[in-house]
Amino acid sequence: MPTIDAKEFINSKIIEMKNNHACLRGKSDDYVFSALCLKNNFYKNPSITFNDDIMLESLVDGVADGGVDILLSDPNSETSDLVLCQSKYYENISYDEMADALHKLIDFYKDMEAGRYGVANSTVQRRFITLNSEVGDESKIIFVLYTSSQQNRIRVDKLKKVLKEAFNNDPKFDLNVYFGKDIVEEIIEAESRRPYVENGKLKIDKSGNYLLYGEGASIVNISAFSLKELYAIHNTNLLSRNLRYYIKKKDIDDSIDKTINEEPDKFWYMNNGLTILCDDYEISGTELKIKNFSIVNGGQTTTLIYRNATIDRDHDFYLPCKVILIEGDTEDQRSQFSLDVSKATNSQKAIKSIDLKANAPEQVRFVNAMRQVGVFYQTKRGEPIPNAFKLDYNNSDLAEIGKLCLAGIYQLPATSRSKPSTMYSDQYYNQIFNSDQSTIAQISRDLLYVDYYFRKIFIKKFDVDHANEAIIPFAHNSRTICLSFITLASRYINGYIDNGILSERLRHVGEDRYYENYFYDFFGNLGLFKKVFTQNAFENKDELDSHLYVIFSKLISEGSKYYNFVKENDPSLNETNFLKNDTNYYKIIKNAWSDLVEIVRNNQTIFKED
Repeated sequence: MPTIDAKEFINSKIIEMKNNHACLRGKSDDYVFSALCLKNNFYKNPSITFNDDIMLESLVDGVADGGVDILLSDPNSETSDLVLCQSKYYENISYDEMADALHKLIDFYKDMEAGRYGVANSTVQRRFITLNSEVGDESKIIFVLYTSSQQNRIRVDKLKKVLKEAFNNDPKFDLNVYFGKDIVEEIIEAESRRPYVENGKLKIDKSGNYLLYGEGASIVNISAFSLKELYAIHNTNLLSRNLRYYIKKKDIDDSIDKTINEEPDKFWYMNNGLTILCDDYEISGTELKIKNFSIVNGGQTTTLIYRNATIDRDHDFYLPCKVILIEGDTEDQRSQFSLDVSKATNSQKAIKSIDLKANAPEQVRFVNAMRQVGVFYQTKRGEPIPNAFKLDYNNSDLAEIGKLCLAGIYQLPATSRSKPSTMYSDQYYNQIFNSDQSTIAQISRDLLYVDYYFRKIFIKKFDVDHANEAIIPFAHNSRTICLSFITLASRYINGYIDNGILSERLRHVGEDRYYENYFYDFFGNLGLFKKVFTQNAFENKDELDSHLYVIFSKLISEGSKYYNFVKENDPSLNETNFLKNDTNYYKIIKNAWSDLVEIVRNNQTIFKED
């Protein structure tokens, strides 16, 4: 790979960003540098939408910004990780300047988490409150430092120590640092991504040296340099079916690098090698030709081999590689086979719950169910979204649908954001994805719109209507309780939930295992419930929005009253923590049921045909 002048390269990309995005024209190079880092670090996946609106929301650099340049929820995370960034478009930077930037981020987070909102302007305040409301038990808080400068002698481990000391070694908090060279690599990777690789070839050690297993698999010894060449051409597309992303892990990376640099002849013994799934392959002489393929195990090894400067034509070694044809007569069978192999070959590594489900047969079938209701459903990371489905509520994936169903169908608004992996347990997952998929698709379509309306329309209007009122933080934390309640309201109005039975069960809220004993089966049994809104409701979205606004406002008002009552006896309580407890949602419903029912009945035309 030719040497690239980081400063010159980054500057050319800043100019390109200004030309391509109207919202960046007239902005300073420092501001656009932040946008460049945002785009190529968090939005490199072509399936994730990146546009001017996202930049305007995420870039908070300005007067009284609290020392933060970028605030976002990681779009690649299924656990709504909160990301706080500061960027320095500097030619040279010192350790002290980097440490000062980190201290500002830490102080900002601590102040905002404690409710000391005055450290930042109202825009930054509301952005933080909204994002922090989605942070759950499984989420991480990630601090990021970007600089266009080279690393020089700056020690990242010292910066990480600063963070650990600030949060008492809590693993929930993490730090990523990107210098000029790292940012260049991120940009190049982002620009080269494609969802799959059609054809490729690798060199093996000796002609005819392979072990055949059955008719559809072989074990060969592949050249590290030929793998490096293949990665140089296709980059992370080689890993399109891999269950895991390449994750920087210093101990593992150092161990692999040490073997490559000091004992390359022993790499074959020290490394598990690669597993490749493909539609077809051919071994001819010392060449392995592969078609429609992906590396499903060995992503860490592949990436480090590519990045190692000592490997070239004259300094090569070999590593083991399994090549397996995808089996199955039907798409379901092929999907299941790919998933089984991927799971098995990664069985000793940290795999996300969503990855274990993403390529399962029922997920492949759910694509069609969602398409029938006008929603593009992604099962593969990197799958591009067609232009016709670009609107937020017209495309989705497993992680999002799982959260929506936990909040809507199962009435677990806090769990849906605090512990979304709950959806992957059989008791929830099977009811959603292995039962009546057409019904789940209809309900999901409606909830996608509710979620979009809350985030993009409702909260902005509510902020204007209630400017400077104490209720604002509660409103910004209310997205999931609104999702839950609107689904409950629809089932109530349509008679799918009996008022008497619901009232009786609400009496048990707060008892030990009250949800499992009184609500799990009650809400899990959908009966005749097929959709949240009438079909006519979507013919006039302005009218639908106006009804939703009234219902949400009432729920937030009643919820805020109950929260303030509870807070009198617990001054340490804040809106975020309060709404991360499902019990509090049920207590709001229980205490204000008659008033909420009245509002729902007054706006029932969106739920029930006249």
